[in-house]
Amino acid sequence: MVNLTNDEQQIMRHYILLIIARKALESDLLQLEKTKLRLQTTFTEMTISLLNQISKELAPVKKEMTKLNMIVEKKQNDGLFTEFTYMCRGYHGSMRILNAHLKKQVFDYITSCFTTVNLMKNKSV
Repeated sequence: MVNLTNDEQQIMRHYILLIIARKALESDLLQLEKTKLRLQTTFTEMTISLLNQISKELAPVKKEMTKLNMIVEKKQNDGLFTEFTYMCRGYHGSMRILNAHLKKQVFDYITSCFTTVNLMKNKSV
């Protein structure tokens, strides 16, 4: 990632975080729909709301990536690391991210979003 600016690296990392968070929530939503819970409607609505929020946050990131002619793809997950390849401004490269680090970042992001969504709804009451 030597050839990328700090802003380009930040955009790439933010994109990776958002796509992994979205994938995790989509999987959780499928599991929620299969189970019987007392508050199933509430949990489902909160998850859908968060998925919508992620989509809104992802749109400008993708737009910026398009402007930079940046492509990021997940290549492989060996259980310990996940490898992503990228192309930006003609530079090709790859980066390996520790899965535990990715999981922690995604967990923190989703938790903060649920807290924000919950606080916003409480203020409107």
